[in-house]
Amino acid sequence: MQVKTIFSFIILANVALFTFAQQGSKVAHVLKGKVINAETNQPVSYTNIGLEGTLYGTASNEEGSFELKIPEDLASKKIFFSAVGFQNRLFPLSELSGKEFNVIKLRPQSYDVDKVDVAGQNMVLIRILRMASENIRYNYGAGPFNLHCSYSKESTVNDTTHNKTTASVLVYDKNGYSTPSPINEYQSRKYRVTNESEGSYSFSSNLLRVDELLAYDWVRSASAILNPGLLNDYQLTLISQPNIGGKEYWVIAFKQNQPTLEASGDFYASSFEGEITINKEDYAVLNIKGKVTAPKNNRQDRSLAVASGAKDYLQNVSYEFTTTYRDLLIHDISMSKSYNYKGDHYSEKYSLSVNRAHANSLTVLNSRNYFPGE
Repeated sequence: MQVKTIFSFIILANVALFTFAQQGSKVAHVLKGKVINAETNQPVSYTNIGLEGTLYGTASNEEGSFELKIPEDLASKKIFFSAVGFQNRLFPLSELSGKEFNVIKLRPQSYDVDKVDVAGQNMVLIRILRMASENIRYNYGAGPFNLHCSYSKESTVNDTTHNKTTASVLVYDKNGYSTPSPINEYQSRKYRVTNESEGSYSFSSNLLRVDELLAYDWVRSASAILNPGLLNDYQLTLISQPNIGGKEYWVIAFKQNQPTLEASGDFYASSFEGEITINKEDYAVLNIKGKVTAPKNNRQDRSLAVASGAKDYLQNVSYEFTTTYRDLLIHDISMSKSYNYKGDHYSEKYSLSVNRAHANSLTVLNSRNYFPGE
């Protein structure tokens, strides 16, 4: 069964859970209506509908119909309507509350990026990236689920190739993409590494770099270029608008002239740039590519500082990564990395690929375990 089929019911449930109930508040108004496309009069499914500045709201159903009960203590708020691919609308409650049935018309969002100046284009690209971030929970699978992954590492030291390391990685994600944030990703996503070679073998966390690979799933953590709070820190450029598999995409280049830890994830980053490919229809991310250079890195984690006086760290670090998505989930992450360490030059290639995903008969994991034992 395809992952998309497995998770379709989860996505619908997640949309339904957008409806929030406030206990103990007297209902002042009950709004009923339908959301439609202003140009075609077709229903707009799963429109977000809520009271501005609160978490109180609902969503239209597949036919665009909705019902929203307004508590007395929130009757002064304005009501917003937001849907993927459409311009947002905001209404005073008084404009809708006097009607038995409201027909809300949303106009399709048009992004003619090529027809605006540089400043205008940057604003449009920020809007596209913001929409991509806001729609993560609708475009990707909610947890809990397991991911069965293949891991590989190849390393070369001073032009001498070492043996290839392979392993199986089982990932358990309690919340999935329904609650994207760096903290939630780290707390809710656990994994277990199993060696695929014969005999006993122990993995070292700083050699496997599984945590670093998972950190490049920026959709899951809504970080870096998918963090709306950081968008003004980037220089953005539209590279192309390709047709891939019959769908239209934006390919947007991003760059930080002065890299930050929050954006790059690297404490010592001296350069940080990349590109992201976004579906024009639903703002789903197809892939992300990034490139970072740094004069040094902590051996354990690139986000950590090197202690004063320490000599055991990586020097002249550069790395590139590519993250791709398919069927509502991460599909694979690859990284190539080079650095100097204690007089030797290292070149390494890592990959983590999802072979299978499922949301039933789950294996629940409680830690990030490099030493699984039996």
